[in-house]
Amino acid sequence: MKQIKVNQKCSGCGLCIMNSSYLEEDLEGNAVPVPGLAIKEGDLEAVKKLVSECPEKALQIKETGVAAKPGIAGIQDIIADLNKKCNQLSVKQITSSDVRFNVKDYPLAIPHSNKEYCREYTSESSARSAAKEEFNRLCYSESAYRPLLKKVFVEYKVHVLKPFYICQDVPDSFYYEYNEKIRAYLNDAYAEICGLIGNDRIPESWKNFSLYLSEKEWSIEALRNFDDRSDKSGIFTYLKSLPHSSFNDYVEYILYDYDKRYVGEGLFGKSKYIKMWYFYGLNDRINEFIQHLTWAFNYRADEIEEAATNFINSALKSFEEMLKKEFNLKILKLQELVK
Repeated sequence: MKQIKVNQKCSGCGLCIMNSSYLEEDLEGNAVPVPGLAIKEGDLEAVKKLVSECPEKALQIKETGVAAKPGIAGIQDIIADLNKKCNQLSVKQITSSDVRFNVKDYPLAIPHSNKEYCREYTSESSARSAAKEEFNRLCYSESAYRPLLKKVFVEYKVHVLKPFYICQDVPDSFYYEYNEKIRAYLNDAYAEICGLIGNDRIPESWKNFSLYLSEKEWSIEALRNFDDRSDKSGIFTYLKSLPHSSFNDYVEYILYDYDKRYVGEGLFGKSKYIKMWYFYGLNDRINEFIQHLTWAFNYRADEIEEAATNFINSALKSFEEMLKKEFNLKILKLQELVK
């Protein structure tokens, strides 16, 4: 059979799409062949004219098909070819290099204290207590650092892992290209079968194919909930093991001073003042903490990548098994239909 093909020279001008039912537009606006559509003998001259008028010389007519014999006998060649493609079908496993984790791609939000230089403490000890409480609130408490960890894991999941847990028939899914490949096999086979025995023996629905893992598959759930691992990542534990990263190490370098505030006149009209203490340097300590947290993330990067890789490869293994099984069922169905 003859089919129209489009090469990489296509610029998406749209002229051929408007003038032929054998071509359609892809998501990028370029022309692509309508899947599984063989050129009818009566349309051949018109298609040749279309090819010759393409300004980019991006169109070709190619002889396709695998049947060496006419009629039902030729379908056995098609079945043999489909079986070969099914046996050769594989879903490539990934490595950690495919899911690189770099915390610099997901900048940590730096908390900021607006209490520095606030002259509101009546003693140095109360200023020290306030500074420690503020550093703990913004950085060192569980309620402070857990959202920081969560944010990074969520962004890594969305930007890197998402294609592997999308279980819908959309181009953003990693599994979409495999569905497209099998759909192309079935469409081409269907077109050739129709050319051999007519289009009333095999239902058009035979060439439909859409297969995705269930969202309840454990590996898919693990990827969808990958950010939950932030609580078990050991990142904050590692941070605390770094030199000069204990709570006391940070707050030790916060600085304190006071100003005198006029509070009126005392006995005999003498001016009266009290000391109002304040702290400063806290935001420098916060920046230091974020820097240390970044180091801790980078130290654990290999473990994060390894966990993601293991979950993904488990999903890919299950998907390959399902894909080959479903593809084989299509072939068996074809054999039944042409008996």
